[in-house]
Amino acid sequence: MRWCLVAYLFMSLSCFAIEVTPMVLTLDPTMSSQPAYSRVRNTLNRDLAFEIEVYEVDFSKKQPQFHYLDEPPIWVFPPTIYLTKNEQQRIQFRWNGNTPKTDKTYQVTLVEQVVSGQTSEVSQLTMLLNVNMIVHVHQQAFEANLVVENINCLEKQCSFDVRNFGDGASRLSEYEIIISSKDKPQLTFDKQQLKALGYDVFFAPSAISHVSIPILKEGHVDLTSPTVILKK
Repeated sequence: MRWCLVAYLFMSLSCFAIEVTPMVLTLDPTMSSQPAYSRVRNTLNRDLAFEIEVYEVDFSKKQPQFHYLDEPPIWVFPPTIYLTKNEQQRIQFRWNGNTPKTDKTYQVTLVEQVVSGQTSEVSQLTMLLNVNMIVHVHQQAFEANLVVENINCLEKQCSFDVRNFGDGASRLSEYEIIISSKDKPQLTFDKQQLKALGYDVFFAPSAISHVSIPILKEGHVDLTSPTVILKK
């Protein structure tokens, strides 16, 4: 068993050394016969070798923690990857465990290995890569149950916490956001509006997520007793 903290990579994942498409996938554990796929391509001027590790993501803390799994419920094939320059490989993901009681999230990490035959000088100068992919395990029967808390709308920004009491996960982009106050007109952000600007937030089961929205309209700064509604 081992625990590690890593960067929060659920909105935008990128790696300049290799191309991975897509980097965020979804599996339905009740449909194990339907795998998900991603494709990896080597864009470096050297050969790359990877072994695969799987982590379960724990959202119960302020920062997500990543729990390494010796026997993960996600089957990943192939378990090792070797890519020459410009070579690509399709990776298959399939659920291979018991059906979970809530939605889950896993990180699949490609951990670069030293390539046999490389000179010691090249090996010493090369920084080995870790490439992360996110797999959300989602069941259609599960729904999020969101409660908005700790609302604060000051200095052209409205921030609040969202607690998910449901068994299912969801994202901010799935909701219309309605911000109201006693002394200002109502503000509304359509579904996907903030995502189109590059901002989204993932709401995991039994977790608290922080949301911060810029308020750019004149006359909406420093709202008095604001309320925030997330509408499906």
